Amino acid sequence: MSACNSTLTLAPAEESARTAAVADPPLPPRPKTTAGPLDAANLPAATRIGPTFTPHAEPDSAEDGSRSNGAPVRQRDPGEVALSIVPLGCPGSESVAALPVPVNALEETYRTREQRSAVALVLDYGSDAAATALVDRLAAMLAYCTRPTPTDPLTTPRLVATVSRPDERTLFDSRYEVGPGASPTRWDETVVREGSRVGLAIVERAASAPAGDQRGLAGHLRDRIAD
Repeated sequence: MSACNSTLTLAPAEESARTAAVADPPLPPRPKTTAGPLDAANLPAATRIGPTFTPHAEPDSAEDGSRSNGAPVRQRDPGEVALSIVPLGCPGSESVAALPVPVNALEETYRTREQRSAVALVLDYGSDAAATALVDRLAAMLAYCTRPTPTDPLTTPRLVATVSRPDERTLFDSRYEVGPGASPTRWDETVVREGSRVGLAIVERAASAPAGDQRGLAGHLRDRIAD
């Protein structure tokens, strides 16, 4: 038989090795439902997120390397969380100093029957100064999320945010996209600081739906994150 017509057959051990080499990497250990001194009692009740929200346990995701613990509350990697909070697609926001990394981070996820989603975080910074820096720097980043001018043509979606600071410990913003391929979704974010801790909730809504009660949620968050 000529070489060009021969068929290469792998031995069983070689086949197993090749399959292992192309398989998805193993998922990390299942996350805890606590993070340092933080537990589920430090996160907001679903009814305060919105009237139709319920707690939701995220499934495993090989694509992003996340592992479910079967519960809506999970410990998060502090460095990963600090990066995930940064608003993307706002020209100039990179000039703001990086968000401080918390010592501990705990997250809860929520869903509605219509599959609207929400996420809440409680971040333990260990110092009032670091927690203050998180709120101030996030506000500074969001200030760059402005609507483009008519002379600034877009080829990709641009994030726009309306921001308010009722007081130095509180931040409200509402985010949406403009430009080609922009999502019709709105995201309302509520951020509060209490001592060395920060509570954050971001809630999805339809563009036609009214914003939720951010002031009421802020008060509830502040009560929950208090030491």
